[in-house]
Amino acid sequence: MDVTNVPNGHEAYFFVAILHTGVLRLLVILSQSSVLQKGVRMEFRTVIRPESGMRGLVSHGEPIVLVGSCFSDNIGACLRDELFDADVNPFGPIYNPLSIQRAFEVLKDNTVVKSESLIENGGLWHSFLFHSRYSAVNREDAAERMNRRIEAAAINLRNASVIIITLGTTRVFTLRATGDVVANCHKLPGSAFDVRYLTLDEVEDALTRTVATIRSVNQRGRIIFTVSPLRYNEQGAHGNQLSKSTLMIAVDRVIRNDSSGLTSYFPAYEVMMDDLRDYRFYADDMKHPSMQAVRYIYQLFKDTYFDSDTLALASEGAAFTRRLAHRRLNGADVSQKDEMAEKISVAEAFISRFPELKHASMRYLNSLFNDGI
Repeated sequence: MDVTNVPNGHEAYFFVAILHTGVLRLLVILSQSSVLQKGVRMEFRTVIRPESGMRGLVSHGEPIVLVGSCFSDNIGACLRDELFDADVNPFGPIYNPLSIQRAFEVLKDNTVVKSESLIENGGLWHSFLFHSRYSAVNREDAAERMNRRIEAAAINLRNASVIIITLGTTRVFTLRATGDVVANCHKLPGSAFDVRYLTLDEVEDALTRTVATIRSVNQRGRIIFTVSPLRYNEQGAHGNQLSKSTLMIAVDRVIRNDSSGLTSYFPAYEVMMDDLRDYRFYADDMKHPSMQAVRYIYQLFKDTYFDSDTLALASEGAAFTRRLAHRRLNGADVSQKDEMAEKISVAEAFISRFPELKHASMRYLNSLFNDGI
């Protein structure tokens, strides 16, 4: 480049301008997802592809049971919106492997929650195995809600084509009074609990027992493990990584040791960390995945497990649930009773076209007018 015409004393500014232009050009190049180097395409992000050989594993018509962290709620909501018969977190979110193991034991035995086993705090009656969404002011009402959920989920577990287990953390809270690991502390004082982290052997043992418990009532269901992308900031960055790594190694061991070939792993955590890897894909609390991230991960789930027929039926289901979920603008002169009748009419017309989706359609319709419990 000719610098002979640059005014004296301005050479430094000139070269800074050249450098600035070069940096901008480099940033434009790097902003692209890939470049060509010697004819080889180079990716500048870690794109996680669908695992081969899994298409058709998830389909409509048979129950899908999801148990685990709040990420199970996220994926379960996506499945329900596409009219899969998804039984989502019958105990509410559960994060640690020991509590997940206990939850499946309760479903296997169809254990009855006795009202005298509940504890009161904050004006509500709680169970240490259930989320507070099942708690109630009246002790008997709380127990009845929990038992109703156990009964329904126990039936679904026995008939499920797929069981999805989402692990959150190795951190456990042990009730000092009994020595039992709890799934939910229900805002009791911290002094009521001891806190520790499960070892790799403990996690592997819990997951092995969980698989055995499921197999005792359902020998054909496919089990999909996944690790929640939720970040546990209270553990610190290093502690969170240690916990997630322990979970992943334990899952890998369980899958390798399972001779049935019916257990597998879906990389939700890896998608969040290595593919998306940007804070814009987190919710405002900077811990939970944003809805955009959830949809991205769910799309990979679909690409991995749905065949073409299931994808087409899921699209029809999504259109139907969007229509049902639509609410009239404020001021519309329609009573709740009339609105319900209108939605029921829409559902009946849809079911006449897709009778195999009747149960999931009625479940979704019921969730619009009830608390879903």
